[in-house]
Amino acid sequence: MPQLAVRTRSGRVESLHDGYICVTDSDNNIIHSIGNPNAGIYLRSSGKPLYAVAYVNSGLLEKFNISLKEFAIMCSSHEGQAFHRKIILSILKKIGLNEKALDCGHKYPESQKVHDALVMLNKRPTPIFSNCSGKHAGFLALCQFYNYSPKDYTKPEHPVNHLISKTMAELLECDESEIITGKDGCTLPTYFLTMQQTAWLYARLAHGYEGNRKYKDCFGLIQSAMTKYPRVIRGSDTFCTDLINYSDGRAIGKIGAEGVYCISIPEKRLGVCIKMSDGHPWSSYPVAVRILEELEILDSATVKKLEKWALPAVKDDKGNIVGYIHPSFSLIENKTSKYEPGDIYP
Repeated sequence: MPQLAVRTRSGRVESLHDGYICVTDSDNNIIHSIGNPNAGIYLRSSGKPLYAVAYVNSGLLEKFNISLKEFAIMCSSHEGQAFHRKIILSILKKIGLNEKALDCGHKYPESQKVHDALVMLNKRPTPIFSNCSGKHAGFLALCQFYNYSPKDYTKPEHPVNHLISKTMAELLECDESEIITGKDGCTLPTYFLTMQQTAWLYARLAHGYEGNRKYKDCFGLIQSAMTKYPRVIRGSDTFCTDLINYSDGRAIGKIGAEGVYCISIPEKRLGVCIKMSDGHPWSSYPVAVRILEELEILDSATVKKLEKWALPAVKDDKGNIVGYIHPSFSLIENKTSKYEPGDIYP
């Protein structure tokens, strides 16, 4: 597997981060690729903006008077901050349900500050703290709109999941029987696609899918929600939020899990899919910034603003910098590094 990044300590390579990259246009042409574009990945949370197509098409946003900010959190992997939780509760109230309807588990929030506050108060998180509670609120809204029972909505055989699978099949222009699913961490199904398919869907999100008016309007609204409310999409001091903010919406990034990161690039009508083999999210961030720099989406001033993500620091237990995670490839030249642990860097 190609080497995309290296982690250094005291001037030597300590560990390696391998992975795949695929960049496609909205016609499913591969523009750049490192590694196997047919490699399969689970979308995990990178699928959330794609599932949102079903929310728009249904008419539930109008029926339940869902605001653009509330729609944004349905596309999110939020950090469980107070404003995130408030938005989730607002959606649930509008659709006639409460927090008990959420079946996403009691996962501790990804925000360290919120996590620590719960620990200090000796409290366990409730479902709204889950980074997937926005998606679950969206699925419950679909249930309420179509009069599906919200009971067991996370099970694959529930009609709401059939609806999402049908939507994914339409976006991929394939038969629903070809769709492969697995179980996500939040208990809802997740989708198993190739790198190319995933990049293609993000290119369609970038392009607005002009071949189909219905989907063009959906993707346009998803773009608007994610670019207008980047803090809702992830949270304070996070890569997704900073990338959308500092790029002025020229790059719309969405984290998955296990090293998946996807980007929609509206002005170039491109989609990017990154998969790091070790599942390390921090190694995907410098890879993403390097890709956007080479595609001339981010200039040097913007990369500087994103420095903590473009070149993540490795610190000792007292907070001293002892190394960095360096991107070690060229997308345009299709070159990757061949470092070994212990090599002097660079």
